Amino acid sequence: MMTGRPVILIPDRLEQPADVEQEAFGPAARILTPGAHHDAEIADEVWASADAVLAWHDLRYPAALLAKLRRCRVIVRIGVGYDNVDLEAAGRLGIAVCNVPDYGTADVADHAMALLLALARGVYAFSEQVRAADDNWHWQAAGPLRRLAGSTLGIVGLGRIGTAVALRAKAFGMRVAFYDPYLPDGQDKALGVERCDALDELLGQADAVSIHTPLTDETRGMADAAFFATLKAGALFVNTARGPIVDLDALAEALRAGRLRGAGLDVLPQEPPDPAHPLIKAWRAGEPWVAHRLIITPHGAFYNEESYREMRVKAAQEAKRVLDGYAPRNCVNRQWLRESERVSR
Repeated sequence: MMTGRPVILIPDRLEQPADVEQEAFGPAARILTPGAHHDAEIADEVWASADAVLAWHDLRYPAALLAKLRRCRVIVRIGVGYDNVDLEAAGRLGIAVCNVPDYGTADVADHAMALLLALARGVYAFSEQVRAADDNWHWQAAGPLRRLAGSTLGIVGLGRIGTAVALRAKAFGMRVAFYDPYLPDGQDKALGVERCDALDELLGQADAVSIHTPLTDETRGMADAAFFATLKAGALFVNTARGPIVDLDALAEALRAGRLRGAGLDVLPQEPPDPAHPLIKAWRAGEPWVAHRLIITPHGAFYNEESYREMRVKAAQEAKRVLDGYAPRNCVNRQWLRESERVSR
C-alpha cells in the first residue's frame, strides 16, 4: 500500500495539465510531465523519484534506464504495444510492466476497414482523379474494381482487434480466414471464420490481408519479399499493427511489380517516414506505379476523443491499482517478475 505522496512520472508526449491522470490518482499524487524527447533530458533524480511511470511510445526503456527507477513499482504503457520496454530487465527489478489492451479495439478495427474499403472501392483514387481534372468524372476513373462481398479477407493475428475486424468484414459479406498459431481451438467456430494452419496457406487464398499481431522477434519483418511473393496476385494489404512488421522495400517492390493492387498503412518502420525512402519518395511524387494505390495515415488508427481519454484513464487506473497494493490486471512481464515487496503478485 502506497503511503505519503506518490510521484507519477509521464516522461514523454503529454504536457500539463495532466487533468485526466490527476483525477484518476487523486489530489495527493504529484504528477510530473517533462515532455522529453530523449530520456537524457530527464534528470536521474527525477527518474529515481518516480513511484510509477506512465509511458507513451516516444522513449525506449532499456535495462540501463530502468536501473534508474529506484522507487518505481509499475510502468504502464499508454496504449497496446510494449516493445519499447525491456520486460525481462523490469521484471528482475520487481517492476510490473502493464499495457492498456482494449481501449481502441473498435477504433483500430474501424480504421483497418476504412483503409480496406477506400482501396477496394477506389475511394482515394476516385477523389484524386476527379480533383486532377474534370475529364476523370466517370466511373472508370479508379480503374478496375472488384466486388468486396464474396472475397476473402485474411487476418494475421486474431486477437481483440483482429476479431473486431473479422466481425466487420463478415458484415460486408466477406469470407474471413485467419492465421494465429497461439489462438486456442474453437475460437474460429465461435466467430464463424476459417483457421489456416500456416501463414502461406492464408496468403495463397486472400484477396486482402490485414495485420493484427504485436511486434515481437517472431513478427519483426514478417511481411517480407517471400510474404508478398506468396500472397495472392492482385491482393490488398493493410497494416494497423506495428510498422517494423513490414519490410518497406519488399512492399514497394510488390506494388511496383503489380503483385499488390494496393496498400493501406497506418504504421511505418520509421515514423515520420524517411523522405528519401524510395517508396515514400515515389508516393509523394505521385509516380504512376504507386499513385492512388498507397494510403498512409499517421499512426492515428486508435484516435478519437473518446479513445484518447479512455486509454489515459485506464493507464492511470492500472498504475494506481498497483500502488494501492493490488495485483495488476494487464501485466505483460509476469513471467520475469521476481518476488518482491515492491509489487503485489
